[in-house]
Amino acid sequence: MTGGAHVSVMGTVLAAGFAAALAGLLLWMLRVPRPVSAQVARAVHSVGAVRVILVPILEAYYSERAVELASRLGQLQKAAIRLSYIIEVPRTLSLGVPLPATEEQAARALDGAKQIVQMHDLEVDAEIVRAREAGEGIVRTARDNDVDLIVLGISPGSGLLEGLTARAAESLLRHAPCEVIIDRLAETSPGLPSPEEPEASAGAGRGREEAPSRPV
Repeated sequence: MTGGAHVSVMGTVLAAGFAAALAGLLLWMLRVPRPVSAQVARAVHSVGAVRVILVPILEAYYSERAVELASRLGQLQKAAIRLSYIIEVPRTLSLGVPLPATEEQAARALDGAKQIVQMHDLEVDAEIVRAREAGEGIVRTARDNDVDLIVLGISPGSGLLEGLTARAAESLLRHAPCEVIIDRLAETSPGLPSPEEPEASAGAGRGREEAPSRPV
């Protein structure tokens, strides 16, 4: 008799626990979403609508960090990432002049950037873009590929008007056909290259010594 009572009590407890869990699940499934304002809903939708993100490759570490940032921004909606290594060709040279050393550097930089995107399991396209000015090349690439967002990484030392990436950033803010994010690190940002560490330039190679000068 005692054993039967014990089993009956245990069964009641288990049944009550199961019923409580089931009730909690049903309440969660049937809960009414918290109302949000039209502005909030529009902001959420606009970010989710980003399908193609362009990352210009200009400075080694800062461009790679921009690739990581772009990959995380596009993770949820599985956006496609486009990597463009920008080569600035002087006006004294033809745009199609062979620049083997610069192109080899571009291939290495793009391979490293693609590895970052592939870690996030996103679609990635990579290309070398030649232009007279880096900003003009980036804007043209964005227009030609229906880009929704450009993410440009620049170093903390870039001034408003000085340096390649700073000039490119200014050009994008004036002429970009889409949304632009300028990722300028602080001097105290984690992972920032130390002053003693050589800072390689990843993009915008010129190759003046690789080919004889001649008018366009």
